[in-house]
Amino acid sequence: MVEERIRSAILAGTLAPGELLHDAELQDWLGVSRTPIRDALNELARAGLIEMEPNRYTRVAEVCEAHDALDALQAFGVLLGGVMRLAVPRMGDKDRRRIAREVERVRDGLLGDAPGAARDRAYEMCDRIAELACNEHLLQMYRGASAGFFHKLPVETFLLQADPVVLRGHLEALATAVRDGDGVAAELAVEAIYQVPR
Repeated sequence: MVEERIRSAILAGTLAPGELLHDAELQDWLGVSRTPIRDALNELARAGLIEMEPNRYTRVAEVCEAHDALDALQAFGVLLGGVMRLAVPRMGDKDRRRIAREVERVRDGLLGDAPGAARDRAYEMCDRIAELACNEHLLQMYRGASAGFFHKLPVETFLLQADPVVLRGHLEALATAVRDGDGVAAELAVEAIYQVPR
């Protein structure tokens, strides 16, 4: 799928922030006509991964400036917190155990020597959690925003906004809430991770 291939290239950094995207080059790379390219770029623009200015440029979205980082964190925290509130009570025991272990792996990677890999793991984990919420409207909203967030807020910027000791505590609280099937506690833990004011 054209949109997915471009999205993956952006999230992997193969297509860098600010890089200009030309239809002809994308057609050569993807082996498709201009129409599916344009459709994919329009969808990716809605998701915040692409910036388009008619008759001027189409480019990969820039990452957040430091002064915008907290706003981006909080906006995503509100959305992901709502996903958690619905998803966690609907998970079966096996999913809760698996997701809790994933949270712990993300914690260890973020606070260890593999923050980039932890970010990728968190992206996949959160997407799975959104599926487990069993709410198509929320899933579409989440998927529409999540890729743009993960692209625009690099893991280094995220970590600059957080105290490592406090972040560890919030991630541990999230893992516990997921294991316990407590959607409200999971929502509060996510909001704390993303610094949503109380």
